[in-house]
Amino acid sequence: MQVKLLSVTPDAEALIARCARISHRSEDKASPEADRELIRKLIRWGHESVLEFAHAVFLIEGISRACANQLTRHRLASFVQESQRYVDVRDRNLVKPPTLQGELWEKTSSLFSQARLLYEELVEEGIPKEDARYVLPIGTETRLVMCANFRELRHIIRLRGSRAAQWEIREVARRMLVILKEHAEGVFGDLEVEA
Repeated sequence: MQVKLLSVTPDAEALIARCARISHRSEDKASPEADRELIRKLIRWGHESVLEFAHAVFLIEGISRACANQLTRHRLASFVQESQRYVDVRDRNLVKPPTLQGELWEKTSSLFSQARLLYEELVEEGIPKEDARYVLPIGTETRLVMCANFRELRHIIRLRGSRAAQWEIREVARRMLVILKEHAEGVFGDLEVEA
């Protein structure tokens, strides 16, 4: 799995704080430290709407379609996912859950190999890729681009970073959070992904 930041709002914390200060005409109080403290107060008070002025775009690769299905349920984010209709997916791997070990993983890998061979046979017989893909398991790896504002990213990380979340999406949330803390510690510093 790879999570890579493609784009982030430049000087995101300064922009968020500047927008927040409009409501009280307190623009003269701006400094990086004051901006960060204001953002932390807004988050504590539950006034997170101003976080919507900053965005981040991620490239997420090597996740299962099962994980992608969970992630794309966040309707306030925007997504572009690799197409199994237009892209040749014969070289895609199966994402390995940590719970599948030994003989169970061997059986799972064997079943995936059979599905991929059947997919190839169907395509070679002229079956459209959009129909041949029906035989591929939901564990087949994919990639996508995701764009979301900081408020929605906080929501996603809180929900998908909890111990109750599935292991793969929890790892996506953890990796996004590490990156986001580097760019906006004041916005994301209070969040943690549970082990």
